[in-house]
Amino acid sequence: MKKVSLLIMLMCLSVIAVFAQIEEGSASMSKGSENAFTLELRQTEEKEVTKAWEKYIKGFKGKVKRDKKSGEIFADDCQVKDMSSNTVDIYSRLRQSGENTVLTVWYDLGGAYLSSGMHGDKIPVVEKMLKEFAVSVDKASVEEDLKVQEKILKDLEKDLKGLEKDKEKSENEIAKCEKKILEEKESIKVNIENQKTKVGEIEAQKNVVEEIREVLKKMD
Repeated sequence: MKKVSLLIMLMCLSVIAVFAQIEEGSASMSKGSENAFTLELRQTEEKEVTKAWEKYIKGFKGKVKRDKKSGEIFADDCQVKDMSSNTVDIYSRLRQSGENTVLTVWYDLGGAYLSSGMHGDKIPVVEKMLKEFAVSVDKASVEEDLKVQEKILKDLEKDLKGLEKDKEKSENEIAKCEKKILEEKESIKVNIENQKTKVGEIEAQKNVVEEIREVLKKMD
């Protein structure tokens, strides 16, 4: 089990917007080599991030398709109002890089792909969008970890209840045994008194027997 502090993870969420590194540069895609933006998501699985990205990108009202062969995701006619008054075609690709997932995104504004050189005023929108997605991925990771930790807590609480029941059972058994011991001790006391009485009866009976023997002797 990963020993990850939830507190540290939550602190990371608050500062990810500052430390999420977004790189810009030309990258190959289905339409050729175009300007793109790349974000590396640490300690993530490509499969899970891809699902999250497709879900996130659908929020921009575009029609999302994924080419299973190339892995490229195409979101047609997305509505990114802060980026353009027209619809935007968003191309993206994800790949595993060690323990991280690399997300590369191309924004087709219609005749030109978004770049800092041509659309400097639009870059904050890209940064906001990708960092927002990065936060959602980290949040999902924390939520998943929370579920795991809650399950562990539930199991521990169940174990505790079991131990408490075992303790109660043992205490009840001890109480029964202690009661039985007291009863047996009282029985021993009564037994001792009965033995004393019986010894007295035996002595008296011995005297009776001896007297009868003496009578018999005199009759000889």
